[in-house]
Amino acid sequence: MVTASGGKVLGSVRHPLSTADFSSYLLQAQASKAKIIGLATAGTDMSTAIKQAAEFGIVRGGQKLAGLVTFISDVHALGADAAQGLLVTEAFYWDMDEPRRAWSKRFADRLRGKAPTSVHAGVYSSILHYLKAVQALKDKDPAKVMAWMKANPTDDVLFGKGQLRADGRKIHDMYLFEVKKPSESKSAWDLYKLVATIPANEAFRPLNEGDCPLVKN
Repeated sequence: MVTASGGKVLGSVRHPLSTADFSSYLLQAQASKAKIIGLATAGTDMSTAIKQAAEFGIVRGGQKLAGLVTFISDVHALGADAAQGLLVTEAFYWDMDEPRRAWSKRFADRLRGKAPTSVHAGVYSSILHYLKAVQALKDKDPAKVMAWMKANPTDDVLFGKGQLRADGRKIHDMYLFEVKKPSESKSAWDLYKLVATIPANEAFRPLNEGDCPLVKN
């Protein structure tokens, strides 16, 4: 995807699962002078790598870190000081507009002040679309419900208008965010600033490239 978009891959390195020391890997990436260092890892490993990257001054030196699988809960746990400048791609952010803020406040009120991740929002959105199908059909037959869900566009306050494709993939806009500096953040969960919106028709693999048996049938 990088080369197809006109970029160049300067190198890559694999790390053991649950390693405590990312110094050799980070120093290789730093020495490469790559503009973007992509972290194709998640969870504790990603958090450790970002913390140690901050210690090496990688972002302060002008390079960018990009988390391939990152949620706002990860960034909150890291703190804006360590995570500042990190690039993340998300489907949802709680503070994008008033409807999302209102829904997220109801969520946070039930979960001790925690902001929802894009996974929480996705589960809510998918169940809502399912319930709309059951209500419209007055039937819970899986085949009928799935046919209705694919035939009718999705529409909710979290993702706006979208589509459930023939292969079962939900199509919607995606967003590129950058983690704010501590001085830019107004509250504990005020962590992202929007860099770019990726339109739904560009954000997902085209239907004809997925080789999905559901499409063939």
